[in-house]
Amino acid sequence: MELLKKIQSEIDKQSDTIEENLSLPEITIKYGLNSYRYGSSSFLADLFDPVEITNQTVFYDLGSGYGNIILYGAVKYPEAQFKGIEILKERHEVCADLIEKEQLKNAAAICGDILKTDISDGTIFYLYNPLFDFQYAELLDKLYQISLNKPIIVIAESRCVFFDEADWLEQYYLKDIDVIRKIKYYRSR
Repeated sequence: MELLKKIQSEIDKQSDTIEENLSLPEITIKYGLNSYRYGSSSFLADLFDPVEITNQTVFYDLGSGYGNIILYGAVKYPEAQFKGIEILKERHEVCADLIEKEQLKNAAAICGDILKTDISDGTIFYLYNPLFDFQYAELLDKLYQISLNKPIIVIAESRCVFFDEADWLEQYYLKDIDVIRKIKYYRSR
């Protein structure tokens, strides 16, 4: 898939410069206390295997960074919708520009706080590790409220303990990456 290679190359080219110039104190003052860690799944080809992607799928990447996951998903699954929420404007703009440049009609980049953005249309939610520990309870409640109206899937890479403890979620798949990192797939009960 040449388009995916082209997109990834563009992200790599821009992200190095952006990450070098970000100042944690400045972005904390500007956006508030959040986790600004950047990381993205390096297992894109495998990430989607344990989920069924259909024309009814609305896939959210919560803390989407430069959009690697939603851009990959939008190219690979043109029948589904892919939305990424990223709080840092610098990262968000790279993804938004690529969506526009490549005319990906099934992808959307949202610059905002995942705890304050409406995600109620979502059916699948992916998180790499976008929050501090104390913020997960608020996110879990938000996802739980959505699950009261429809079944949802949560994919957590790293920081899975919060989802393990949620009695309204059941783990149905586990991908061991290494001794520390895992991707767990949960569905609402």
